[in-house]
Amino acid sequence: MYQQYAILPQTKESLSHILKHYSLFVNDRKQRGLAEQPMIVGVSGCQGSGKTTLCDTLTYLLKQEPYQLRVVNFSLDDVYLTHQEQLALAQRYPENKLYQQRGQAGSHDLTLATETFKALLMNQPSVSVPVYDKSLFEGQGDRLPKQDWKQVRGPFDIVLFEGWMLGFRSVEEKTLEAMYRSRQTLQSVRLDDLKVMNEHLKRYETELYPYLDLFIHLSPLDIQQVYQWRLEQEHHMKMTRGVTGLSDEAVKQFVNTYMPAYELYLPQLNTKSLFEQSDKQGHHLKIILDRERKVVQSEILLQTSNTIQKRQTGWINRRYLFVTCCVLMIGIMGYRRPNLFDSVFRVYDKIKK
Repeated sequence: MYQQYAILPQTKESLSHILKHYSLFVNDRKQRGLAEQPMIVGVSGCQGSGKTTLCDTLTYLLKQEPYQLRVVNFSLDDVYLTHQEQLALAQRYPENKLYQQRGQAGSHDLTLATETFKALLMNQPSVSVPVYDKSLFEGQGDRLPKQDWKQVRGPFDIVLFEGWMLGFRSVEEKTLEAMYRSRQTLQSVRLDDLKVMNEHLKRYETELYPYLDLFIHLSPLDIQQVYQWRLEQEHHMKMTRGVTGLSDEAVKQFVNTYMPAYELYLPQLNTKSLFEQSDKQGHHLKIILDRERKVVQSEILLQTSNTIQKRQTGWINRRYLFVTCCVLMIGIMGYRRPNLFDSVFRVYDKIKK
């Protein structure tokens, strides 16, 4: 089953990204005299982008020859609040459209997430990984009882952790207010509703993101693609599992509640490395997908200072190349035209300016 996904460009690039940094990760811990522990890889992507399939395929491939690594994966969705807790959250914000169903920052049990990470990092012989079933309560979903959670046995080499909003960072309140005034799409909800979400997001930055060693981000070429992707996802779940789920109209309304978060936080994730404030240089891989989930572009997001330096270096190299070509051309011409030298460098001076 996974062979058909193994040949996809997003799979190949993600696999290469992981293997390169896993080797560096292991060597670094050895040199520093640190105990062995798994490398945690965050995988982010909009609903229906294929991040779960990507994680399952990577898990399969990494376990096989020639790698034979010990891998486990789970999702941010698996630590959603229970159905009853979600109902309580909705009652806490009765006028806030963003919190009448699961999904937004604040609808996850971050304590459960960090406890799961700690257990996996300690390489305990047996770890219970939570499981969430989105089909329960007519598509509203619920976390399964603990006896039905996934039981995994350590030690592990790699942990894959995926989530639709993984990597989103809060924005300053003044920025939020300015964005709200300038973008009509955000005005489908109240400004105060967005402030609640923005405040909840800060906990993810301080409690969850520090566990991530590596990051892979599947980004849509056009954010409107999410409607099609999520609808296809719902149809597939119904067909393959024979369960009830959301109607097509309910799926559209469901995705509508996520659009403000995409509008606010996706641009930043598309341009800034998740590890902007750390020494994890080159750890953020961004892969842009079109409507059919085909790779349009991929790049490693670097810290801002390094990105600027890279561009400056490139311009310097182009100037040296220009000068070299000019000298060669002059040599070939044998200085037959007295004014050629001055003409060439007048052109160079104009370009430099």
